[in-house]
Amino acid sequence: MFYQTIKPFIKSISKQQFKRNEIIYHEGDNPENLYFIESGLVGLFHISESGKETFFRVFGKDDILGHRSYFAEEPYHASSVALSPVTLVIITKDECQRICEEHPDLLKNVTKIMAKDLGKSELRMAGLLDKTANKRVTESLVFLKLKHPNYVWTRKEIGEFSGSTFETVTRVMTKLEKEGLIIKQGRDFEIPDHQKLLEFAEENFN
Repeated sequence: MFYQTIKPFIKSISKQQFKRNEIIYHEGDNPENLYFIESGLVGLFHISESGKETFFRVFGKDDILGHRSYFAEEPYHASSVALSPVTLVIITKDECQRICEEHPDLLKNVTKIMAKDLGKSELRMAGLLDKTANKRVTESLVFLKLKHPNYVWTRKEIGEFSGSTFETVTRVMTKLEKEGLIIKQGRDFEIPDHQKLLEFAEENFN
C-alpha cells in the first residue's frame, strides 16, 4: 500500500474522524490536503443535475483518497462520504510538497496508482455499458462482498454502485436467494460460493 510506503517520510500529520454518512469533501471543492484512510470505508459518488446519485468506488484501509484532483490541482470531480466510522490521516500541501521534493521517487508510485485507478474506471464503465442490469447487480454483489466483507451493504448502495434501481437489486437478490446462491442474514447477506454465483449470472443474466 502507498500509505505504508510514504509513512516513514511523513513528519507532520493530523487525523480526523468521520461518522457514517458524513461527507468528507464535496464535488467542486478545491483539494487542500492529501488523505489516507487509516480505518473504515469511504464511498465516492456523483449527483447529476437531475438529482440522481451515482456510486463510483469504495476505498478502504490504507487507500489514498482524492489524489487525482489534488495532484492535477483541479476541483474534486465527485463527493466522498464515510460508509462506516472513518479515521483519515491528513497530509497538508506543504508537507506533501516537502516529501515530493526530498523523495521524488515516491511520485512514481503515485503515478502508478493513478494509472491503475484510471484503467479500473475505464473497465468498469465499459462493463456498465455492455452488461444487463441483472448481471451488473450480481457482479457488484460479489465485488463489494469480497472487497469489504464486514460492511453491511444497503440495496441503495448496491444499486448505485451497479448503475441499477433499488427495485432491480431487490428482485435479483430475491431470485439469487431462492436459488441458494446468497444467504440473507438480517440486513446483511453471505455468498457461499462466489464462482458458482458468477457462473449462474453468466448463464442466466445475459
